[in-house]
Amino acid sequence: MDFELHPNLSAKDFIVDLPLSRVLLENEVYYPWIFLVPRRHHLSKMMDLEHNDQLQLLKELDLAQHVLWNSFELTQLNIAAIGNKTPQLHIHVIGRNTSDPAWPNTVWDHPKRLPYSSEQKESVIKLLQSAFSSKGYQVR
Repeated sequence: MDFELHPNLSAKDFIVDLPLSRVLLENEVYYPWIFLVPRRHHLSKMMDLEHNDQLQLLKELDLAQHVLWNSFELTQLNIAAIGNKTPQLHIHVIGRNTSDPAWPNTVWDHPKRLPYSSEQKESVIKLLQSAFSSKGYQVR
């Protein structure tokens, strides 16, 4: 059986597949925001992963943080695995800056939303794909 994304994640834009996780982009211009979604079936919590997959997820989370940190001018990185609305295990990695509209609150506490323009989204995806590629991960 092929890996399937939850409908709430399937509309996100693909960036790269890492050994365990699919990396997706949130369409939100105010925050560099990606998701790591382990390509395993029927998982909702990190503890549902086998031990070696948990360790791999931590490695990939570290990589994702470095990619965002080095690709954008950021003040902070927020990491979250919430799953209340989307039960499939996914990790949010969100770049934050003191100038973003939600600062210092969480991105979910602020109603101001703005999707990327087509050109902006294409540029961000290429930037992130290049950053992951420079770390040895090829985009399919």
